[in-house]
Amino acid sequence: MTSTLRRGWLHLASGAGLGRLFSFGSNLLLSRWLGPADLGLFNLVTTTVQTGDTLVRCGADYALNFELGGDSQATQREDGMQFVRSLVKICSVATLLLCAALGTWLWVGQALFPTSISASQRLICSLLLVVMLGCEGISSSAWEVLLVSRKTALLALRQGLFFPLRLLVAAFGARLLGVSGALAGWCLVAVLQCFWLKQILGALWTPLRLWPLFKDRTLQLLKRGLPFYGANLLASAIFYPLLLQVANYSGLAEVGYLRIGQILQQLFAFLPATIAPVLFLELRKESTFKGQVNLLLLPLRLTWFVLLEVFLVYCFVDQWVIKLLFGEGFDAALVPTRLLLLTTVLECLAQLLVQPLLAAGKMRTYGLWQNCSASLSALIGWLWIPSGGLPSYLIVRLLYVLIPLLGFGSVVLNNSRSSHNFSPLLSLTLFCIVFVSLQALGSASLSITNYAVLGTSLLLAAISYRDIAIIIELLSKYLRSPPQT
Repeated sequence: MTSTLRRGWLHLASGAGLGRLFSFGSNLLLSRWLGPADLGLFNLVTTTVQTGDTLVRCGADYALNFELGGDSQATQREDGMQFVRSLVKICSVATLLLCAALGTWLWVGQALFPTSISASQRLICSLLLVVMLGCEGISSSAWEVLLVSRKTALLALRQGLFFPLRLLVAAFGARLLGVSGALAGWCLVAVLQCFWLKQILGALWTPLRLWPLFKDRTLQLLKRGLPFYGANLLASAIFYPLLLQVANYSGLAEVGYLRIGQILQQLFAFLPATIAPVLFLELRKESTFKGQVNLLLLPLRLTWFVLLEVFLVYCFVDQWVIKLLFGEGFDAALVPTRLLLLTTVLECLAQLLVQPLLAAGKMRTYGLWQNCSASLSALIGWLWIPSGGLPSYLIVRLLYVLIPLLGFGSVVLNNSRSSHNFSPLLSLTLFCIVFVSLQALGSASLSITNYAVLGTSLLLAAISYRDIAIIIELLSKYLRSPPQT
């Protein structure tokens, strides 16, 4: 790794590490104080907010990093500032439109909340949802500005401070007022986050100032980010309604079980979530696609090994972990959680594999694989989920991630002479996919899990001994000489 990549990763990793640790504890409190059904309602609302947070960027976040990512001083020049302010305006306008559409949808009556929710609770949750979406939507552009400005120490506070603080205040709100108190706590921290970002960025971040438009810069960002945004829009348009189907057909408890997997999912997504942003900026400095691929290979292989090994170890102990952390009421979350975590492993790998494609501007390849996968997943999901429930929803998500992963992998690794080094990892990963999917469908017994995952874990460690040595060497270097800020 270059010194810039190391420094940026260390900032994000330290913030995300602390944040995920505190978030994990807060999520445990939420799970115990709300129970499966109320936790499912909380998850339904926060998933709506997170979906909106992705959509309001309109792909301009990727476009901004593409245009300015190769120059750390870009935001200090006039043209760079115009790009930044264009992103802020895009996110602000999109957030206002989305909040208006959501508010209208909630007002006229819809199927967002199951019929088991009382009218008063529905009203409170609706109002809090709109405020949460507004705050998270407009602040999404600010975090991108910090990234492209290379202010990774401040960017780390998103995962290291504000996200765990939202969950902590939500947990205490849940203790006092149930699910309504939890949402109110989240909303309070989201508002405070907006004020803090304004203090940090000053005139560079003006989310309420929509004029002047910087028409040329805005159109340039939208044109560049359209394929990226189209894939996110299609995925959200598919999986968000499918989640509503799970809530309506199978009940909020099933959505609560999904939340258990998402809590543990945050731990698995730690490495790629901290590597990908700074890796993209480093790849933009490379002039050739093959050079970008070669820079990716080592982080990809080490991350793949670590994620797969951690997943196997988790499967060995998860029957005790679920009961110890969440209590007896969440036993049914065991297999769905395994499937969600395996999907997370694959999603993390795809997130790294796609970085050279994004850095090289190969958006047609990206859009082709993402959109074909989304269309196929939508067809299967709409036909299967009403009868299959949560397991079918998770298998559809697994399919949605797996198809682009194979597509991105074939394009990237074909431009490398070291593609054969990934064959053992690929074989063991495919075994895990088949094994866990059969468990979710009830075709494989849980009693053989310990023997299967133990053997696979030992085999993975044996064939990856060189990667283990590299990881130990990198860790020892960080401990002896941590990168300076």
